[in-house]
Amino acid sequence: MGVRERIIEDAGKLFFREGIKRVTMDDVAHELGISKRTIYENFKDKNDLLDATLQASIDSQNALIGEMMDKADNTFEVMVGVLKYGHESINRVNAVYFTDLQRFYPKIYNSVFNKSWKVRIQNLKKLLERGKQEGLFRPEINTTLVAKVFSEQLAMLHNTEVFPNDEFPRKELFETVFLNFIRGISTRKGVDLLEKLLQNSQ
Repeated sequence: MGVRERIIEDAGKLFFREGIKRVTMDDVAHELGISKRTIYENFKDKNDLLDATLQASIDSQNALIGEMMDKADNTFEVMVGVLKYGHESINRVNAVYFTDLQRFYPKIYNSVFNKSWKVRIQNLKKLLERGKQEGLFRPEINTTLVAKVFSEQLAMLHNTEVFPNDEFPRKELFETVFLNFIRGISTRKGVDLLEKLLQNSQ
């Protein structure tokens, strides 16, 4: 791993743990045990570094989901895997991270998530089409429309004005939206398999 990649990985972890606003470039340098000059040789400023960490995180998520899709025996194994990954991410990321990102760095938030939009939609459409072929999702669903609606719902979970962290625990919020949506587009066969996989995963 090169210096730039190591800075992205470790700075991303620091932002996730502490939030973004309170973390300074001095904090990043101290966390990595390197000079601040080394950071500025690789990144123009904190915004540039944050942009790189967010993009790397999304790329990693997309790669993981792609790997799940390749290895899973059926669509719902992927869905349960994504649910598990979501739970782990919630435990790993401080809720203030997304509040900081939207409130203080909206251009970065919108830019990175807009760039990743097509990939997210494509992955969801593949899953939905596969699920229809397996008889797990209802055959009449419009996969393009459903993929966009589902993606928007998941993105909305980060909106703390709609879902304040102190009122709606993030793990419960994510699980509620995720599972209710999946159950709503599933066949009876799909619901039965989903419940079985969820029970086995506990």
